[in-house]
Amino acid sequence: MIDASLITKLLDRLSDLLGFTVSLELVFAALATVLGAGFLFAYLRKRSISRRYARQKKRIVRELLLSAIDQRSTLELEFISEDMHGRLLSGPCASLSDDSVTVDIGVEHKLQTWIGEPVDVAFKLAYKGTSTYYHFPSQVIGWRDRPSAISVELALPPQILPMQKRTYMRINPTPGHILGMGLWSLDPTQPLPPHSTNLGCASLSYRPGKLTQCSLLNLSAGGMRIEVPQALLQQFPLSLTLQSQLLCLLLLRSPDSDLPMPFWLASTVVSLVEDPEDLNVIIGLKFRAWSLSETGSSNILWFPAGKSGEVAPLASWVLRQQLEQNKRRE
Repeated sequence: MIDASLITKLLDRLSDLLGFTVSLELVFAALATVLGAGFLFAYLRKRSISRRYARQKKRIVRELLLSAIDQRSTLELEFISEDMHGRLLSGPCASLSDDSVTVDIGVEHKLQTWIGEPVDVAFKLAYKGTSTYYHFPSQVIGWRDRPSAISVELALPPQILPMQKRTYMRINPTPGHILGMGLWSLDPTQPLPPHSTNLGCASLSYRPGKLTQCSLLNLSAGGMRIEVPQALLQQFPLSLTLQSQLLCLLLLRSPDSDLPMPFWLASTVVSLVEDPEDLNVIIGLKFRAWSLSETGSSNILWFPAGKSGEVAPLASWVLRQQLEQNKRRE
């Protein structure tokens, strides 16, 4: 325990040195002032650093989005609210302002009902032959109906983060490996067809050298993108919109022989992008069920897509094609 008389003597000596009376209360007040000044200095320094980092992140956000505009990068918008979960939009990054970024989606939607919806945005930038993927959370804050395109305005994010490449390898199949394709509309209230005898003619078909009403742009284990002339979309019995259900028969050439591999793919439309130059519509499809039938058989035995939305035998086919394409480039 500190002796009170010792404290009194120290205060008296300090008073003699300073020329005025120093009380214990004054010492505590001085210590409190010093500590307060220290805390204030630390707080101001921390706030200054935070503001500097915020300015750096904002500058990086603008630089990345300006690069996306220069490269005409496609921004993929995935809605994440419970009501809109799974819906996708995509289009080039068109413009940038102080508080928003604009994406041209090209196809008419009821955008006024989407104001305030949260989205996760992903895009890719190319640097010296390599690609880097980025994503950021945002929110739909407006839209504009222009003569050339329909644009969605997104809130500018505080930061943009790098992300891993897509889960599934996506390839552009060579024409010789696509033996045919057919598309039908599906009624989501009805079960998937157990056989093909009652399907009738496909709404849109592709037969090499004979008929090209649609074309396959790219393919992965989880989905594909097809291109259809806008004038032919009316051939579908049901109006084609986001979340529409399509049935696709995709005839692929087997890697081990010239025999076809008939894939039946029940799919959901997750993106619609209109190309104003050639009046075609690019349709993004996500697989939800699949069947690999025997050649000549009309039976369709359905399997659900995997936990991550993959079609296992299609993943193997895509990998084989990717390896072959890599060998041809060497």
